[in-house]
Amino acid sequence: SRALARFASKSPAPAGRAPYRRGDTTPRSRGDWAGAQPRAGEEFQAAEGTQMVARFAPRVKPHRLGRSMWAEAAPLRPEPHPPPVFSVPPLQDLNARLKRLVQSGRLLDAQALFDGAPHRDEASYSALLAGHAAAGDVAGAMALFSRIRASSLPAADPFVLSLAFKACAAAADASHAASLHAFAVSSSAVSSVFVATALADAYAKAGRLELALRVFDEMPLKNVVSWTTLISALARAGRRHDAVRRFAEMRASGMPCDSHAFAAALTACADTGLLSRGREVHSLCAKLGFDATPYVANALATLYARCGDVHRALAAVGRMGSRDVAAWTTVISSYAQTGRAKEAILAFVAMLRDGASNAARPNEYTYAAVIAACANISCVHLGEQLHAQAAQRGFASSRSVANSLVTLYARAAGRLSAADAVFQESAAKDVVSWSAIISGYAQEGLAGEAFALFTEMRRHHCPRPNEFTLASLLSACATAASLDAGRQLHALAVAAGLEHHAMVRSALIDMYGKSGNMSDADVVFLNRTKDDVVSWTAMIVGNAEHGHSKRALELFEEMCRVGLKPDHVAFIGVLSACCHAGAVELGLRYLNAMSKSYGLEPSKEHYGCVVDLLGRAGRIDEAEELIGGMAANERDGVVWTSLLRACAARGEEQTGKKAAERVMEAEPWGAGAHVAMANLYASKGQWCEAAQERHMMKQKGVVKGVGWSSVTVGGEERGVGVFVAGDRTHPQDNLIYEMLDLIYYGVGMARYVPDQMNLASEVELMVNTYSSSYN
Repeated sequence: SRALARFASKSPAPAGRAPYRRGDTTPRSRGDWAGAQPRAGEEFQAAEGTQMVARFAPRVKPHRLGRSMWAEAAPLRPEPHPPPVFSVPPLQDLNARLKRLVQSGRLLDAQALFDGAPHRDEASYSALLAGHAAAGDVAGAMALFSRIRASSLPAADPFVLSLAFKACAAAADASHAASLHAFAVSSSAVSSVFVATALADAYAKAGRLELALRVFDEMPLKNVVSWTTLISALARAGRRHDAVRRFAEMRASGMPCDSHAFAAALTACADTGLLSRGREVHSLCAKLGFDATPYVANALATLYARCGDVHRALAAVGRMGSRDVAAWTTVISSYAQTGRAKEAILAFVAMLRDGASNAARPNEYTYAAVIAACANISCVHLGEQLHAQAAQRGFASSRSVANSLVTLYARAAGRLSAADAVFQESAAKDVVSWSAIISGYAQEGLAGEAFALFTEMRRHHCPRPNEFTLASLLSACATAASLDAGRQLHALAVAAGLEHHAMVRSALIDMYGKSGNMSDADVVFLNRTKDDVVSWTAMIVGNAEHGHSKRALELFEEMCRVGLKPDHVAFIGVLSACCHAGAVELGLRYLNAMSKSYGLEPSKEHYGCVVDLLGRAGRIDEAEELIGGMAANERDGVVWTSLLRACAARGEEQTGKKAAERVMEAEPWGAGAHVAMANLYASKGQWCEAAQERHMMKQKGVVKGVGWSSVTVGGEERGVGVFVAGDRTHPQDNLIYEMLDLIYYGVGMARYVPDQMNLASEVELMVNTYSSSYN
């Protein structure tokens, strides 16, 4: 100890700092420990002093030192209190503490520890640089990299440069990546496979895929990580076929694949729907023993689930020894995406029971998948419980969970306000978020609110819509028969390159058809680049609704000839066309062919069309017999209402009464049955019975739904105005009614011009016209 004390009195301060001697009036601050040069006149080099201290320090027990060895040396004196601990940790301890702080996400604490340390080596800089990269803090990473270049440490080290590129990739910052690229070229570090791979990944994630491909092609040496990075980048950019082709090139080059490379290739096959190529990759994985690894098993499950083969998806996950959260989420998503929502919910319950370990606890993507399953079956109560559980675990504010919640509440009747509340509280909104809330307003018939949200979306957040956004808005235009707005959306779809998407094309056909413009619908249909059931069905339904029955039936037969299998909606259009054409036998033949030839079970909508078809033909008994042969759970108010209308049109009182009773049982507060029976009695001259039906409506408090109409008004900023019979809610209603009076008067004068002026007849005409004009 005395020898060390004598040595310390002559020893220098740590490297980079001049010794603090007695009599110094301005001691060095803590910030001067790094980067400062020794003061002039020192008798030895700082680095040599540090090495000597490092040799002597292990021989000294800390509790024998009275003061820090960095302070002024003095004779040791016994002290009554415990000695202080070293305030500056050794480099190994410093680096270990930095790694722990970075891994726990405490980047600010790590930065403070780093700045306060007297010595830092390459590992210290790398640990903090990794923290900035993981946090996506490209500014902090670049500032730290500049400090490395200003120090004596090698800034062109491949590991350090790779971390800097990783920060650029996390922040999708192409400009800083380009600056680092220039430094890597000037320092010849770009020849390193690690640096070049990180550079290509940074360019790809920043949206500069062509530069990433160029960097990859110019690499003198490639490893499996380089190939996997390229394949994943191509798949993310939507170039899935190129990703699969690059995987084939990788195999041809003799590069051995790992689980990550196989997973990237399988993901590209899943996104493209290349099931046959995915099966080839699967067989190769099984041959090499990679099919049981978590990455590959989850990618295989995703591939088969998206291609509709749930059994193979579950078998792929079953190959894993134990299911982690990714495997459970894949299973739940597979069930939800293939219409098996109940199985998805049961799988989530099983996951909770198996969640003893952290690896199987649900994350935000798990909650998003199971909430989406609840939305598919409109199970709002369970969705609300999952909402509360996700909020308790801190996942409710994540983008994926918020999007699923908006979809859940938007699809539920009367819960649009809850969907809007979740949407407004979501901090990070993407095009899926906007599409979900716009779809909710469009489904409720609130076209004005839907277009207002769309305008806000394009102005501030997401300028480019996707196919779901356009389809929802086109559906709102079809409901409101707003042809001008629909044409503007058509132009936007062409500009965005989405006019050939099946969902957008079918929505365009439906919009033009419901707006009374079947010629434009034919143009959209004929310009299709690929046949799909949805577009053909939209054309069949549109022609059927316009009374073009022959054209609708011809389209149906042509669709079957090109190899497309019709769905339930297509048969509704066909049966409607038969109903308009009065083709009873053909309609019955199509109804029987649904189950026998196409494997589709007729629903109540199909039976309703055929009942209407038989009723219009006067075959009331056959219609009643057809309803009797239906399943009990299918005989609801829809089919009985169709029979009741047929009875009212034909004056079939007895069958009409029976049908009216069934409709009232199914819809006790509906006015349709009472109105139909009153009209039936009135057509037969039974005025007392008709009045009794009206009286029963008043006693039950049943009110007939008010009919409404819409009109597009305005100049450049056009809007859709909705009004009902006798409406007085418009602020300029007096002017509107004065104009109506003038129009009715003009119409009456044009319709009836007597040879001789007859004031009494003219007054009678005006009174009759005025009394009936607002009904």
